[in-house]
Amino acid sequence: MLVLARKLNESIVIDGTITVTVLEIGKNGVVRLGIDAPRHHQVYRQELFLEVQAENRSAAQAGPEAAAVLGALFPRPSQQPPAASNDADR
Repeated sequence: MLVLARKLNESIVIDGTITVTVLEIGKNGVVRLGIDAPRHHQVYRQELFLEVQAENRSAAQAGPEAAAVLGALFPRPSQQPPAASNDADR
């Protein structure tokens, strides 16, 4: 782990594309950070990231059972081709 000291309004740059800036240092010990990153980078708080990972694992394990339940609730329409129309019948 890299440990850096930064003061108010100082920044660090990650991989030349992500800038993290110290915006506020509260008396209660809370530090507000501003993160400027390209849209294709997802930025999460760690506790939220861990929760998303757990949900993804849970969903992946429940895949076949969930598919069966959804299939029963929302059956697929029949795959029969539409009847051919004959312009002569009109």
